[in-house]
Amino acid sequence: MKTITRIHIEGFRSLQDVTFEPGPLTVLIGPNGAGKSNVLSFLRMLTLMGTRSLRLFCATQGGASTLLHRGPPDAEEIGWRVETSDEHGRIAFGGRLAQAAGDQLVFSDEYVEGSQEMDIGRAWGSSLGLGTSSLDIGRRERRPGIADQALRTLRRMSYFHFHDTSPSSKLRSNARGVDHQYLRSDGSNLAAYLLARKLGEREDSRAAWRMLEGLVRQVAPFIKSLEPTPNVDEPEAFRWNDPELRLDQVTVRLDWIDENDNRFGVGQLSDGTLRAIALFAALTQPGATLPTFITIDEPELGLHPAALALFVELVRSISHRAKVVLATQSPALLNLVEPEEVRVVERVNGATQLRRLDRESLAEWLEEYSLAELYDKNLLGGRP
Repeated sequence: MKTITRIHIEGFRSLQDVTFEPGPLTVLIGPNGAGKSNVLSFLRMLTLMGTRSLRLFCATQGGASTLLHRGPPDAEEIGWRVETSDEHGRIAFGGRLAQAAGDQLVFSDEYVEGSQEMDIGRAWGSSLGLGTSSLDIGRRERRPGIADQALRTLRRMSYFHFHDTSPSSKLRSNARGVDHQYLRSDGSNLAAYLLARKLGEREDSRAAWRMLEGLVRQVAPFIKSLEPTPNVDEPEAFRWNDPELRLDQVTVRLDWIDENDNRFGVGQLSDGTLRAIALFAALTQPGATLPTFITIDEPELGLHPAALALFVELVRSISHRAKVVLATQSPALLNLVEPEEVRVVERVNGATQLRRLDRESLAEWLEEYSLAELYDKNLLGGRP
């Protein structure tokens, strides 16, 4: 699978002209309104392009007029380019999105190009076919090989947002049994996903479950075991491959057992503990389903410092398989990362700018102060 090395964005909300080069771990810091959420929102839009959901994204964000940098009547197109590479060569793909009737976005251009090890110096040009699959604006010719590689890159991107842990949140809701293959971005299928890992036939699935339970016990030692439980007559006999089972008619709830062997429901989990379980579940997915590019907004919410440190350690442990982008306002998280992993997000004349921290220029300061202390002193920038 090719790794994303560079993303260029034009005309998306405050991202007038931004180039983003993600490392294994990239942490975005900056004040409210600087554009951190816009970077993540654009990455989410890319993800949804790969699942043919651009129209839905546009509608839920308030329409094309809210996504274009200038907005009507001076709206420009949204342009984007993603560059990827692996040991076999490079692929770049991108396009342009224009406002259309109904306040929707349509593709005015899309392309994919690249060079491969077996044909050094040769480049192909073709369409990704996103315009056809996403918005039905007309069929385009595309070269299957290189375009399919680009599409696979898009489809292995994911974002996670576990902010809502209220009593009626999707994280605390029963999940449909049929929805268990991978963890959804809002955690709405958490219970079914966890049950599938626990009872999975593949060893990598069960290994993911064991790792998750071990991580949860480290941050919540009062939890003896997680018990995702199907709402059926005999839950202990539940099997995914039961030919008489209708998964579309089964729901799954998330129970847990405490150190005194008492059973509780997900409603008795604290907000921070539930978020930690969801974050760990997202990052311990088996190799077949683990996204290769992950974005997470404000993972520090509700987490104890020890849980936050364990989360960052987990991110590093998967960095050879997945790049992770975090947006944060947490000084505590800054103290867990390296200066070169930080991008300072600032807004200048209405446009977002991203700036990489330079370790050498901070060397003398870092002898006496932590990154968080330098951020609080406004020596890194990115403060209100």
